Amino acid sequence: MVNRDYPFLIADLEKRIKALEEKLGNKADLNIDNEDWDNAQLMQKWQISQRTTANYRKQGLEYYKVGGRIYYAPAHREKFIKLNNVQSN
Repeated sequence: MVNRDYPFLIADLEKRIKALEEKLGNKADLNIDNEDWDNAQLMQKWQISQRTTANYRKQGLEYYKVGGRIYYAPAHREKFIKLNNVQSN
């Protein structure tokens, strides 16, 4: 039977986690909205359907394709929101 000092192990893990959090910074400080979104992310974040994304592209939402996937740059999303009064989350 192996005798382990669990309180020590837990305290050690907590120290390591705290050190990693300090190294990485607070996740809230990372602005994920500065990344390009694919079609699925746009639908999820704006809570819209695939048909609506197609309509938004026809209305001027700029996009680009890579390997058959559609992507939207942050600047293009912001521009579209400002011009069309689209509500995003």
